[in-house]
Amino acid sequence: MAPFKQHLLRIAAALGIGTLTVFSAAATAGAATPGPDLTAASGAAHSAQAGQLLDKAAQQMAQRSGLAPSAKAASAKAALVVQQDTVPVYALSADFVRSRSNEVGTLWYVATKATKGSAVMTVYTAPDKATGAWQPVNIATGDTEAKMAAAAHGAKVLTEPQIGAWYAVSGNQIRALDPDGIKAIGTKPISLTSYRQQVAARYADKQAGSAYAKNGTAGGYDVSAAAPATAEVQSESNRGAWMVLVGGAGVAVICGLLTVVARRRRVLA
Repeated sequence: MAPFKQHLLRIAAALGIGTLTVFSAAATAGAATPGPDLTAASGAAHSAQAGQLLDKAAQQMAQRSGLAPSAKAASAKAALVVQQDTVPVYALSADFVRSRSNEVGTLWYVATKATKGSAVMTVYTAPDKATGAWQPVNIATGDTEAKMAAAAHGAKVLTEPQIGAWYAVSGNQIRALDPDGIKAIGTKPISLTSYRQQVAARYADKQAGSAYAKNGTAGGYDVSAAAPATAEVQSESNRGAWMVLVGGAGVAVICGLLTVVARRRRVLA
């Protein structure tokens, strides 16, 4: 399997097997625990630091868009608009897969849509592990999370990033939000018990301590490989399968570099 093209996910994959680094956060999907501090998350998305990252991302997108120089100049002068709506994104929990917890997902990041001219982006925010202060940790192109939240109709948004699937979690049921989710669980909602059986079978040989983990092949990515030194725009169609199981009550670290990820995703309303 080819190495990942989505460098945002390289960091997550490297942390996903055995050596997962997490932020201390209690928010979980499918549980009654308090959610993330969305006011703080929104503040981080509207911070000067986030604005600088978004401006850089928009500039890079314009450079690679094939637009005429005049159009690129107009895009550069366009005002940056960061939306007020925020989307907590939960990732499949390792403890749920291992039947150690009934909480299907753990908070991964909070997504906020932004635009600058024709550029549509999403800024990811998460709390700092040491201080708890919320900060922007990455930028992705497109507005996948906003679309998933709209399709979820108020339910919690869960991703199974290992297969690129998105779901809505409400009570004891889970519903697919995109074609990858439908491929995994079908078109109708299923119980979390049934979903646990599926993911337990899917990842039984990929847990910490397994040969899969010891070989360093997290979804085809050699976790010993270095992360890129510069930001890159990549297409989701180039993404390989990857493994990250968020353990305990935490969120995988995404920050470190400005990484721009291009996404193309169909959403089922």
